[in-house]
Amino acid sequence: MCVRKSATNRCQIEAACSIIIRSADISPKKTTCKVCTTSFCFRCGMDYHAPTDCQIIRKWLTKCADDSETANYISAHTKDCPKCHICIEKNGGCNHMQCFNCKHDFCWMCLGDWKAHGSEYYECSRYKENPNIAHESVHAQAREALKKYLHYYERWENHSKSLQLEQQTLDRMKARINEKVMKGLGTWIDWQYLFDAAALLAKCRYTLQYTYPFAYFMEAGSRKDLFEYQQAQLEAEIENLSWKVERAETTDRGDLENQMDVAEKRRTTLLKDFFPTEA
Repeated sequence: MCVRKSATNRCQIEAACSIIIRSADISPKKTTCKVCTTSFCFRCGMDYHAPTDCQIIRKWLTKCADDSETANYISAHTKDCPKCHICIEKNGGCNHMQCFNCKHDFCWMCLGDWKAHGSEYYECSRYKENPNIAHESVHAQAREALKKYLHYYERWENHSKSLQLEQQTLDRMKARINEKVMKGLGTWIDWQYLFDAAALLAKCRYTLQYTYPFAYFMEAGSRKDLFEYQQAQLEAEIENLSWKVERAETTDRGDLENQMDVAEKRRTTLLKDFFPTEA
């Protein structure tokens, strides 16, 4: 079994692996077993969760389990186009959607017009607190609490599903590139940049997914405002990268590599500012 070990505790991660991982410092840092490639948080043994700390991610996962039935209705893969109202199934990881019927471009999460979305991403990813909620009835406060939770849960779950869908996209991309190579349209080396972009996309989206539990438990104030601004900036660049990866058809890598650089800078900036052990 793959475990992390210190003077005081021991945690099983992967039953099929027999490697013991030791460290003199039990800190919430990412640890990857060189044998089974399992990655986890060294302190708590769970999936790595930066920028959310160990205590917060436990609270979040417990809440998700407790409220799973309440949140089930938002886990469907289909939504109606906000313009022509035809039912659309999400079959890729990118949240920039284009209706196959009317060609309307919109955001999967908030259903807003994508053309205006570049300047409004902050409004899409952040939750707007009700300033008068303290004076409302108990029932009103309960509804507001549920509304807040569902806002963050929907985005958490959406990015989790996007990661799965983008893995399916990667599998299709491998088959498509194999056909191109067989036809003499470049070599596997020429197309390697696309696999690098897909790997970075998964890395960035994984970080983004874990920003939502962090934001959910943050106190309102200037620090949360800054965090949500950086979160929105990261999200915008991830969706731009996802859009380009899913539609790449040539070995011209310049535009995609530039987008990769921007997305990774957004990710590392957020982690350095709010999860200093990553710095």
